Amino acid sequence: MIKPDLIDYVRTMIQGDYAANESVGARLDAEGWDGFPRFLAALFFVAVDRRFGETADRAGVIRFVADLRAQYDGGPEIGAEDAESLILSTIDPSLDYAISQEMIGRIQAATVQKIFTDEALADAELEALLTEAAQLASRN
Repeated sequence: MIKPDLIDYVRTMIQGDYAANESVGARLDAEGWDGFPRFLAALFFVAVDRRFGETADRAGVIRFVADLRAQYDGGPEIGAEDAESLILSTIDPSLDYAISQEMIGRIQAATVQKIFTDEALADAELEALLTEAAQLASRN
């Protein structure tokens, strides 16, 4: 089961409610972030599938990653080749990658935020996507 605070953390991040996001983040720092990597991976899958589907081409992914890195300028570095590889391997699971866990987390978080923010999702849509990802992450 994914903790509600993990869902709240992502919701407030995507909605740009930074005060609430910091508050939820502080609670998670105190209580623990258990389950977050699994939830983030599920969100990443949902976001990439939503943005690219199963038929994305490499050029589209490269353009997306270039936009992502430009938008993320000033934050922790995201490797272009790493981001492209991770996204493409989500679209085509036969592709392999060798990326550090830290970089994977950065790429996943930035990608989720960009895709869901760019879409300017209505609250109900965002809730449905967060619920879908929480259900995916809760599977054994």
